[in-house]
Amino acid sequence: MHYRKDIQILRGIAVLLVVLFHLQIGGIQSGFLGVDIFFVISGFLMAVLYNPSEKRKFFYRRVKRLLPTYYVTVFFTLLFAAFITIPNEYNQVARQSIYALLFSSNIGFWMQNSYFSKADFNPLLHLWSLGVEIQFYLIVPLLYWLFQRMRIMFPLVLLGSMAVCFVIVGISPKTSFFMMPLRLWEFLIGYGIAVYATNSGNIRYGHMKFFGMTALVFLIAIPTFNVNGEALGFIHGHPGLFALLVSLATGGVLAWGLPSGVEHSKAGRVLEVLGKYSYSIYLVHFPVIVLFLYHPFSGTVLKTESMSETLFLAGIITVLSYAMYRMVENPARHSKKILYYLAGMVASILLLLAAGKVIQQYRYSPQEKKIFHAWEDRAPYRCGKLIRVLEPTAVSCDLTPDLETVKQCVFLVGNSHADAIKSAFVAAARKQDTKVYFTVSNIPLMKGSPLRASHIVNEALHREANTIVLHYSPGAILPETIQRVVELAEKHHIKTALIMPVPVWERHIPKALYAHLESNASLPYQTETMYWKRNRSFYDAVSKIKGLLIYRTDTVLCRPVCRYQSEEGDLFYFDDGHLTLTGAAALDEVFEKVLADTVLHHQ
Repeated sequence: MHYRKDIQILRGIAVLLVVLFHLQIGGIQSGFLGVDIFFVISGFLMAVLYNPSEKRKFFYRRVKRLLPTYYVTVFFTLLFAAFITIPNEYNQVARQSIYALLFSSNIGFWMQNSYFSKADFNPLLHLWSLGVEIQFYLIVPLLYWLFQRMRIMFPLVLLGSMAVCFVIVGISPKTSFFMMPLRLWEFLIGYGIAVYATNSGNIRYGHMKFFGMTALVFLIAIPTFNVNGEALGFIHGHPGLFALLVSLATGGVLAWGLPSGVEHSKAGRVLEVLGKYSYSIYLVHFPVIVLFLYHPFSGTVLKTESMSETLFLAGIITVLSYAMYRMVENPARHSKKILYYLAGMVASILLLLAAGKVIQQYRYSPQEKKIFHAWEDRAPYRCGKLIRVLEPTAVSCDLTPDLETVKQCVFLVGNSHADAIKSAFVAAARKQDTKVYFTVSNIPLMKGSPLRASHIVNEALHREANTIVLHYSPGAILPETIQRVVELAEKHHIKTALIMPVPVWERHIPKALYAHLESNASLPYQTETMYWKRNRSFYDAVSKIKGLLIYRTDTVLCRPVCRYQSEEGDLFYFDDGHLTLTGAAALDEVFEKVLADTVLHHQ
């Protein structure tokens, strides 16, 4: 294939969109669609570059092209994290590095959270797309063989991947976002363009460049698209309709090319240069932003405090990207000892992983370590990561599947605050031979949730639960909704219990305690009176609901000053309102009372 300026221009647009999106430049709300452009280009190039008689050469070239800069990025991100981050956040970077070494960053982040969540500290989040790409490269020989043997398989695989992707985006958007099989259709659009619409990658329909220009204009308009990466559904969700349109537009440029006037314009030349450096820019920019803006306990911070800080960051990204290209990416393409170099890099990363643990161990006092441990002192998320995919219609899951003797069943319903207490609640339930079911959804009965009172009661009937136990954060559920649950449940002789909200704080507890140690900042403070000022109207309203069993948490956590840590110094909260496992265990007497009463009513 001859050198094509238009491909570099496409890369330039893609990387510019992604970087501006991550810098949170106003108006670039859909810049993450730049990755979809990259996927289509990759599929196109793999169709051109792959030769079945030279498989080893194909993979060797991929290794030289991708891995040197990839490993350097992982190494230096891990190195800086070892010295500037606190242990719980360094541990997150260490886990991300291990997944990166296994070319499975996308799987690691899928197990963690949505791409758009900033709750975790993820300086290597951008490597998810490299995980998807490398996994695609590994199956290119299989796809080539399959498509050559049975040509009908190409449209079947493309359309099948697309269809499943669009269905899953309505159930679990992060699964469609992160998983290679559900992104395969984007690569195959590029693959198909190369095979069926070009001459071995060279433009076949040069007289139709106007259509290529039209497709380019569409791609430039990406920032104006209304795409919600966490929305359910094909229309506004991602990857959905807009991912399809972007992929087709990218394929249009690859098929028809661009007018020479566009390619040789000033804008075209700038985008071509960006395209040349795009891989280094992509790898460098995100760790630089996240590490530069790092604050303990703040997750992934992307928002700068001023335009001057944004410009300074852009300057750092520019300098380091240029250095990465000149010192690593370009020389690696011509190196004859690249495999030795890569083996050394992998060994260096593994040694650094071990050294980083030692560095972290000696940097902090035992008191500080207790504060940091709060982030790790949590139960796995709700019903696990796979249930939304394996059981998309499931309303609840069984938290006690191995319970041998079952005297009764309860149905725990609530938002993230219920998720925080579920492990301690289950531990108390086991002592009383009680099976516990839990809502899959994180927002049942709340505004915007499809789960209404009737759905919850029907699920309780389906699970043969004798009691529905509700627990929410302050203000998350309306008293009227609780009354509706009680009324419907009583018709089927099911009791309803409410565990009152736990005290929440105006400050992030671990962050506040760490600031106190570092700079003698004031400590959080809340009394029982302050708790009731927040919760009195809710309590008065639910107290009037006939048949509702109500259990207070302030009697345990506020005596009369509300506690946020144990006498041993272990934290009860991992943020401003969610209990740690330690904090939830402090409510054991409340849970035992709830369960004892449900047994009594059951009898």
